[in-house]
Amino acid sequence: MSLRLWIGSGVGVVTLVAGVAGCSASTPASADGGPAEQVARVDLAREPASAVPARDLDAAVAANNAFAFDLYDRLDAGSGAATNRIISPLSASLALTMAYAGAGGQTAAQMATALHFDADAGAAIFNGQNALDQALASRGAAALAAVMAQNANVAPGTPVQTPSASDYQLEVVNSVWGEKTYSWGKAFLTTLAQSYGAGVYLEDFIHASEPTRQAINAWVSDETDDKINDLLLPSLDPSTRMVLVNALHVKFPWAHPFDPSANSTGAFMRSDGTTVTATFMNQTLTAGYLDDGQAQIAVLPLTLPNGDVSVVIALPYPGVSLSAYALAANTAELTQPQREGQIMLSLPKVTFTSPTFSLKPALVSMGMQLAFTPNANFTAMCANRSLYIEDVLQKTTLSMQETGVEAAAATAVLFTLTAAETTIATMVVNRPYLVAIVDRPTGALLFLGHIVDPTDAGGP
Repeated sequence: MSLRLWIGSGVGVVTLVAGVAGCSASTPASADGGPAEQVARVDLAREPASAVPARDLDAAVAANNAFAFDLYDRLDAGSGAATNRIISPLSASLALTMAYAGAGGQTAAQMATALHFDADAGAAIFNGQNALDQALASRGAAALAAVMAQNANVAPGTPVQTPSASDYQLEVVNSVWGEKTYSWGKAFLTTLAQSYGAGVYLEDFIHASEPTRQAINAWVSDETDDKINDLLLPSLDPSTRMVLVNALHVKFPWAHPFDPSANSTGAFMRSDGTTVTATFMNQTLTAGYLDDGQAQIAVLPLTLPNGDVSVVIALPYPGVSLSAYALAANTAELTQPQREGQIMLSLPKVTFTSPTFSLKPALVSMGMQLAFTPNANFTAMCANRSLYIEDVLQKTTLSMQETGVEAAAATAVLFTLTAAETTIATMVVNRPYLVAIVDRPTGALLFLGHIVDPTDAGGP
């Protein structure tokens, strides 16, 4: 872990800036005696999730999930799902909502449309995202505590495996990095403090853009346990003046781990009809199951109280287009519990890392045009500068192994100047399939994508 401070971590507040005009302040020493980060922020505590009305949380989840399917469809428009694709729509939503806090006029209206927000909701948008963020942050500790409580209640002499905190993680973190000579708006800083627990790291984008890029990449690597590296590729555009970042990391064991001795090898048919040899994990289990006539859907719980976070596998039948099924997929089928059934499951092992990819074309097609032009209105963010979004970048990784699941994502917004019967179902996932990671209490889609080649490990 680097020595850089994340303002939402509770480590400490480095610099407090309450007004629009003042973005510089004294720089206290860090723990190693060197200068600490300068941070522009207001002296306000983050709003607790308990203070947020349930309707705001529900509205945020509904908007995020609608955005998830819309974004997924736009990213694969015309490609026919020819390659693996894993996105984190939630990471993108949270990062773009931070940007939305600084938008005004038609720019804000278009962003609300693309993000599926109610443009008249005001602060409720940020309240809902804040409550969701904090709800998700509680999942890892709750899961670990539940496992430890179960272990404490076993009969004396019964062997138990001591759980590791590193295996029970659901972390959502945010950071904002801005040019140190700019004046950042008080209303914008207030939203960052109250809804994100964050301020603006003040960096020298003008004269030291490469060290700034490296610092942002190091922060992302740290917060995702080195799962997402080199999010921002060399080099930053010389006119870049702000980068808003969200990082999301999920790691949990299966509620029903796979026995490696039951693994088998077999053919997996890719979208183009060719086959590859994959390693399949096999078991018969009782889990949520639905056959809607177009696809088989299995809900595989991870080790959490009540299976709060689950992996959903949707396997379209032969002849049903993966892209078409994804477009028609009912959000409730993927995010709400189904009746349990017995499943004889055969699931391929997967380790996939995406390259850094741009969300800009998809967001523009979703109605968010002005934000990417010099005519954008982000005056609430920085009143005396003309800023607009240069690009929205994301990088993701997904691993499904015998013991559990790990997924990570990071999103950067770069600103530049100027139901089934209880029967045993056989489900052999040997062709392209949808995969989602879902927070069941809220219904939030954390990850959504498809696997067309489980042997494709993706980029570096």
